[in-house]
Amino acid sequence: MAIMGYDFYGTHFFRSPGSAVKDIFYGELKNGVYDELEIREATDSTVSTTKEKEDWQIDTRAIFKFMGDLEGGNINNNGLKIVSFMIKRRKANELNSYTLATVPFQNNVKIEYTDYTQPNTDLIYSIVPLAENMLDGKAVEVQAKSDFVGWWVVDKDTNNVLGFDQAIDKIGEVETQLNQGRTVIETLSKYPSVFYSEKNYESFSLSTVLIPEDFSRSGLDYEEVLNNFIYNHKPFLVKSDDGRVFVCDISNPRATSPQNTWGDYDYKTIIFDFMEIGNYEDYVKGVI
Repeated sequence: MAIMGYDFYGTHFFRSPGSAVKDIFYGELKNGVYDELEIREATDSTVSTTKEKEDWQIDTRAIFKFMGDLEGGNINNNGLKIVSFMIKRRKANELNSYTLATVPFQNNVKIEYTDYTQPNTDLIYSIVPLAENMLDGKAVEVQAKSDFVGWWVVDKDTNNVLGFDQAIDKIGEVETQLNQGRTVIETLSKYPSVFYSEKNYESFSLSTVLIPEDFSRSGLDYEEVLNNFIYNHKPFLVKSDDGRVFVCDISNPRATSPQNTWGDYDYKTIIFDFMEIGNYEDYVKGVI
């Protein structure tokens, strides 16, 4: 990186030679009055040192205009070609956002994105344009309220969704169990010793009813569920209408159905076991 200005070029006094430094992660300006700061990758003769201010170039990394706010850097990428959009989401009471997807830009094509990983709460979605040099532009935010009923299993990679929201006769209850690393050691004294480890996860079982549509059978629907959520042995997102979300391994599938079925009496009750194996933040970020 080279530091340039009307009265200096380099890292010391105004007659010092130019310098080039790689891997800059932090910079500080102080004891001065600054009108504008531009950061570019180019350090050759094409860099202008005149008083005329330039627009974004292909190698521009930041332009700080110091307009009395905190916005600096990749805010307005005017003149650069937009190649994609980042879709982000955060809770209304939080500052950190998750990047849900990056959608390629297509001219005159309507872009639609459906989010199945959202919890039951107030959310803010952001659409951020990306230029061809991966500079992000000013985000457009949309506030939404998520509201669903029941328990749902989501595969964020394929958007396959399985709802545990149907029952025969009566709606059952879901019992979740908190499993902790607890060891009891019997001693020669009156009382045992108890030790706890970091292990702390929940496990539970969910059931639902598969009711096939016309010209289908519950057995075929059950086989599709197994293909989507059991056979591939991967983590899934499990979310509840009470606001809780889990990242779980799914195992031990069971199914019951009437002994004699016909067109109007063909249903299958399925039960899966769930064990929490990670946290929501890592799952959304793709760490697990």
